[in-house]
Amino acid sequence: MSKKRVVIIGGGAGGAILANNLPFDEFDVTVVDRSPYHYYWPWLLYVAFKGSRKPMKREIRELLKPGVKFIQSGAHSVDLGNRKVILENGKVLEYDHLVIATGSRPAYDMIEGHRKIVEKYGDYHSSEENARRVWSTINSLKQGTFAIAVGGDPYRCPPSPLEGVFLAEEFFRSRGLRDKVRVVFAVPYPRPYPAEPMNEVVEPILEERGVEYITFFTLDKIDEERKVAISMEGEELKYDALVVIPPHVGTDIKISPEDVLTQDRFIQADKFTNNIKGYDDAFVIGDASAVPVAKTGVTAHLQATVVARRLQGEDARNNGRTNCPFDLGYGLGTFVISDYNNPVVKLPPSRFSHMAKLVFAAAYWDMIKYPELWNPIFDAYFEATEPAKLRRIYV
Repeated sequence: MSKKRVVIIGGGAGGAILANNLPFDEFDVTVVDRSPYHYYWPWLLYVAFKGSRKPMKREIRELLKPGVKFIQSGAHSVDLGNRKVILENGKVLEYDHLVIATGSRPAYDMIEGHRKIVEKYGDYHSSEENARRVWSTINSLKQGTFAIAVGGDPYRCPPSPLEGVFLAEEFFRSRGLRDKVRVVFAVPYPRPYPAEPMNEVVEPILEERGVEYITFFTLDKIDEERKVAISMEGEELKYDALVVIPPHVGTDIKISPEDVLTQDRFIQADKFTNNIKGYDDAFVIGDASAVPVAKTGVTAHLQATVVARRLQGEDARNNGRTNCPFDLGYGLGTFVISDYNNPVVKLPPSRFSHMAKLVFAAAYWDMIKYPELWNPIFDAYFEATEPAKLRRIYV
């Protein structure tokens, strides 16, 4: 029998893990990506608030198994009905199975004045260059108000806004400037974190460290000349430096039929199987999906594993598991753990959780390239930390 042709658009966490999990005696796998590089996006946090110079990218070719083909090209369009991918260079790829893993991208123009402040103060959800701007911003601020605001949903990594707040507060305190620099956090939600009961963990820490937070602040526009962020509710936040978590949008690929896309270009899919709406031969994984789960690398990883098993004939299904490491500053951390049937676990702060996040980052590239070694470890970990089990301990 001939091998099944699998085309994967996107060589990030989801795409690379999926490609490396498919047996080469059964599948002819091709990964397509506009960039030659795979980025470890969570490390932007430490570039922005710790000044890290640790390399955070690798060549995609280096991370893929030798049997996987890699084409460096953007995908111009996808014809789901005729099983075709048209690349930006005009080449046509036909497939038996398609997986879209293109991630999400910041949409700066959704908020008036946003692009201007990114160019000045930076952010930590887009590029190393912008993350280094944040590092420069906090190093140059000696007094006044440093604010982080959530620009809107969705965005990559739900804990990341508060991680930035906690690390910024730690930075200013370590420089002896905490009594001169006011740290403010503004969100459109009723409480600082969008998922309950995580607020029972983070709110006491915010109050203990003297971080002010403003709720129901739906960012509408930014007036850099006046140094004011203005909400749709009519509230004004004055700042000396402002970092905004950008709202994200989905794929820029033309997809036919267009009704599989949401208004913000996320791809609609079955939340259990990741099949694109109406197609049993096409999938979407990771941030590109409209499935209502956290947009994180762990989510992409778990979805990739499910799709790999389904392509091999198993009835594998997602359970909506989240497992987001959460840096609380001062060497403390926690995890945001939940699934479709269980709300977020109130996992208390610990040094172990912080260390686990750093260990994961150190091992990340090996996890991508050698799933045969890491899959048993992950399976054991996810079984041991099932939300239903943890909730019996942390109530």
